[in-house]
Amino acid sequence: MLITPANADVIPPGMKSYERCVSISNINNYTDVVFVGYITGPVIQCENPYIINSSECLTQFYKANKLTVYAIEKDYFDSRGLDNIDFEADPNILPYTFDFNVEWGYVIIANPLTREERHYSVAGFNDTALILYEERKVSSYGSTVDKEENYDKPVIPDMRSVINASKTKVKSNNSSNEYDTELKGGNEINETLTSEPAENRSGINSILCFFKKLFGNDC
Repeated sequence: MLITPANADVIPPGMKSYERCVSISNINNYTDVVFVGYITGPVIQCENPYIINSSECLTQFYKANKLTVYAIEKDYFDSRGLDNIDFEADPNILPYTFDFNVEWGYVIIANPLTREERHYSVAGFNDTALILYEERKVSSYGSTVDKEENYDKPVIPDMRSVINASKTKVKSNNSSNEYDTELKGGNEINETLTSEPAENRSGINSILCFFKKLFGNDC
């Protein structure tokens, strides 16, 4: 058991490691959500779980570990507390698991890459997951930044901008009520506008009928 992690730490022949910093840049836009990092794996000797800040690099401590970011509605987080949430079974929290090491990676020795910054953003939520996407990647070679890549926000069906689906429904219902009120008001105005010409036409017909009878004609 002691030999396995030691062997796993050996860099493959012909390869070198480089530093990687992964961050989530726009979490401050979601004031009703708490973002928590949760590490699973064989070696965890760091704070776990931990609250994520947009200005800090994510950590998973050991390369054989896995990091999952959870989005938790703030009211639920405040009522439960960080230490009382079951991150592997609680259905009220939404996960996103990174499929690569967020702290370092491998390249061939001939590659001059020394550091990589990968800036993720929250795209939205659905009923079962937090949706993150890579917005920007900055690659450094030695002491200079040599390459910067930018990526578009993905278009994903059923993705919403709020963590709680019921809030979306409430917003939609409020919009519908406002629309119905405006529509009803518009109909009342239309009824008023259409009733006035009818009365005017009735008055004109009465005058015409009077003159027709005066000259011996029927209305």
